[in-house]
Amino acid sequence: MRRHRWLAIAMAVVLLAVVGIVGFWPLSTGGGTGNSAADEPYYATTAELENSAEAIVRGTIASTRERADETIATVHVTAVAKGSAGPTIDVIYATAGPEIPEGLHRGGEFVLLLQVRDETAWNLVNTTQGYYPFVDGRAIPAADNSVTLSEAVLRSVS
Repeated sequence: MRRHRWLAIAMAVVLLAVVGIVGFWPLSTGGGTGNSAADEPYYATTAELENSAEAIVRGTIASTRERADETIATVHVTAVAKGSAGPTIDVIYATAGPEIPEGLHRGGEFVLLLQVRDETAWNLVNTTQGYYPFVDGRAIPAADNSVTLSEAVLRSVS
């Protein structure tokens, strides 16, 4: 009888631990607040976002190629708002896991906020805020991005 009581207590403790973890999990992963759940920075203001970029460019994705869990996009640069970028650059981004920039595609025109990856390539500042589709002369934030670009950047890329 005593053994069954200890077993029941142990089972209750395990059950409470599981319920606690499951209940806490949504709060610890962003909980639908619009912030990125990926392990990358999320910028709350235009100034923070633009200051995080080493280069801000407008360009068209001319081609893409897959490598492991990444895509290498070759971008023809048409305007530079910040930093120094050549007429053609490679931008590398994840194609697996939670850090996938879902809106990027070959043939699309984008404003890209970039950080140097190495001597030959760039990364997006993050996968939610690192690109803005350029449509009808305007840079449009992606659905999960509430931060707009500054007037100075918008003028530079237009």
